[in-house]
Amino acid sequence: MTLYEWLMAWLVAAAAVPQAMPDEQARAAAAVAAARASMVEAAPEPAPAPKPSDCVCGGTCRNGIWKPDGRIEQVCTCKCERCIKKPSTPCPDGKCPTK
Repeated sequence: MTLYEWLMAWLVAAAAVPQAMPDEQARAAAAVAAARASMVEAAPEPAPAPKPSDCVCGGTCRNGIWKPDGRIEQVCTCKCERCIKKPSTPCPDGKCPTK
């Protein structure tokens, strides 16, 4: 340190108010916290969760039966139009013509 720098450091230390020293640490900490808060970017809002579907079969059942794994059949409890079990009568009015 040169003589000039040493003299300036001594004059600055002599001019300092001793009663203000405890407040300086709190002011410096507040300034650092404010600077850090200004650098933080707001986190984007997460995408909304998809709405749960009323139909668990995803429209893949036929006449109230569906295959969730592609092989094993299960009864579908959905209330969608495709899942409602339709009567298996070959005649629409229930009276088949005799052969």
